[in-house]
Amino acid sequence: MNYREPERMLGFHRRGLAVTAGALGALSLGILVAEASGLRVNATASMPRGIWRVEVARARIERGEVVSVCLPDRVEIREAAQRGYISVGACPGGHEPLIKPVAAIPGDLVTVTARGVAVNGERVADSGALGKDSAGRPLRPIAAGAYRVPADAVWLLSGHDPRSFDSRYFGAVPVSNIQGIARPVWVIE
Repeated sequence: MNYREPERMLGFHRRGLAVTAGALGALSLGILVAEASGLRVNATASMPRGIWRVEVARARIERGEVVSVCLPDRVEIREAAQRGYISVGACPGGHEPLIKPVAAIPGDLVTVTARGVAVNGERVADSGALGKDSAGRPLRPIAAGAYRVPADAVWLLSGHDPRSFDSRYFGAVPVSNIQGIARPVWVIE
């Protein structure tokens, strides 16, 4: 063994660490720039996976619009985060914002039954709450009944994946928690 061999190996190690640190730094900077420009990555199946742009919402959120929203810091939301339904993020409570369609707006009547959800008497397809999650743990959907959406709230309901964690499990969400309208930039259906 050459007496310079350990020095060369140490040099390779230092260069490897520098390259790795540089790559991680560039990735972190790229994510910060993307978020600052309104881009978000959706990695969950409740909406198409991919890149979404979050734009400032108009004065009134409309039924059918897709929004980026921070869920309220409540017991059922914290449990969902502990179970892995919601990732870590910058929302109050330390959760990531979700991308969900608005199913009901202020004044709408949401009726919840064992068969599913209806908005103003119109049944929403495939909207029945699940009794268990993918790991077999019991889910606690909101109670069956009729709910008038308050003036300052919306109901979120995704039909993209039956396992979506949405208002079937936590009810109405304050309009003030909406970050903006989410529009797909590049998604995989």
